[in-house]
Amino acid sequence: MKHWEIEHAGNHLRIEWNGSATFNLQMPVGGQWVDYHSFTTYNIDNDQDALENAIEVLEQLEPA
Repeated sequence: MKHWEIEHAGNHLRIEWNGSATFNLQMPVGGQWVDYHSFTTYNIDNDQDALENAIEVLEQLEPA
């Protein structure tokens, strides 16, 4: 699993990627990361593509 912690719209969030096609957007709750949205994207070539894709999805869900 690959993780990125980011700030978005004033919130501290984490993007979790399984290295293949599955992503989880997570928020901290009670000291633990909790999934609040999951999605699948195919044809991800590398970590940078994965991060960029996840941020695009995040911005569609929660405009900054």
